[in-house]
Amino acid sequence: MRQFIGVLAQADSEALLHDPLTHTDWIKAGIVLVATVVLAISLSKILRRTVSRGIGHGFAAILTSRFLGYAVFIVGLSYALTVLGVRVGPLLGALGLGGLVLALALQGVVGNFVSSLILQARRPYTVGDTVELDGRLGVVEDIDSRTTQIRGLDGTHIRIPNANVAAATIVNLTRETVRRSSLAVGVAYDTDLQQATDAIYEALDRAPRVLPEPEPAVNLDGFGDSSIGFNVLYWHASDVPSELATRHDLVLAIHQAFAASSITIAFPQVTVWSGQPRPDRLYGGEVSEVRTPYPGLDVMQAERGRRSLAWRRGGRRRSEAEPTDDQ
Repeated sequence: MRQFIGVLAQADSEALLHDPLTHTDWIKAGIVLVATVVLAISLSKILRRTVSRGIGHGFAAILTSRFLGYAVFIVGLSYALTVLGVRVGPLLGALGLGGLVLALALQGVVGNFVSSLILQARRPYTVGDTVELDGRLGVVEDIDSRTTQIRGLDGTHIRIPNANVAAATIVNLTRETVRRSSLAVGVAYDTDLQQATDAIYEALDRAPRVLPEPEPAVNLDGFGDSSIGFNVLYWHASDVPSELATRHDLVLAIHQAFAASSITIAFPQVTVWSGQPRPDRLYGGEVSEVRTPYPGLDVMQAERGRRSLAWRRGGRRRSEAEPTDDQ
């Protein structure tokens, strides 16, 4: 820090010229500065209205307009200082060094700031949306230059750094007006599956929160340990309270429909073994070599056996044809 202050002091001493200033120079510098301020304010307002029409009112529109205003003011101020005979180059070099030091010291703040610009430009969510950010589910209440504030479903207020939000998966539950959910239902193995399917469709018709369009679907999911599973797909309003209320109504309606049709909702069952010996001995009480025929494997082994036998016979014939030393 001491070195930076020394560089800045040296830049100030080198920046001033020794030529005398006239009244005309001061007037020119004043006119340039006033015109710069007016131009910066005008361009900032124009850019803010343009950005607001494009991506909506918010932090991004305010920030971009301010950036443009500051940039125009810095350029005009530099020109006004030049009119007064001040060398701007050394000053800008010292300010650049100071900016680098600040950027390194405030790296986390700068990361959140840049991430807020990205979020405002892309707008994956807005205030009032129900989202899942960085593993937290809630309603967006505010988006500023550093954090995004959400209200959890349990009433807690959570602030998440924008850098974490930009790097994580963003799930917006209310971006669309409707959303699909699924419900797993299991029935006993002796159930008439067609009758169970009709009962589930009848339950869907009796749940008014289930939307008729897009149409719900009832699919057989597979064979479980103790049941045959159904996967019920249905559409509802996208907000979380509607999702919970629709699931509650549908579970109640399916249970009533199954009870009216005498359909059993399967549950895990356990068979207790008494431990008594079997009346008959398994496998007749005999053991022997185990060699089960396997398609393709026996053919390959038989082929290898024939080749080995031919090699042995060929070797024996060659050994018999060769004369011995006694002969």
